[in-house]
Amino acid sequence: MTYQGAFSTMPPKLVMRKFDMTIIRPMCLIHESDLLELAEIRSYKKQVKNCPYESGSSRSDMKGVLKQLESMNPEARYSLWGSMTNIQTDLLPDAMKESIL
Repeated sequence: MTYQGAFSTMPPKLVMRKFDMTIIRPMCLIHESDLLELAEIRSYKKQVKNCPYESGSSRSDMKGVLKQLESMNPEARYSLWGSMTNIQTDLLPDAMKESIL
């Protein structure tokens, strides 16, 4: 929303549009704190993999925004996720209704 003016997310299974590739992220719906807890219980060591696009990413900035939202509402993450399938078209401006329907 903040960068592309679109409301979307990367799903657990993403079939790429521009080239023949499918990305599967089996643990993307698990909360990061749960993954960190599991890693600690299992004594997993953190792997460092340098991504060439990491420095240009706004991921850490958005994590901060999400943390701020969760400080106001602990369920904010789940509300945002649920909002993708809970579109109340009767409350949208007419121009938006036409593009959705």
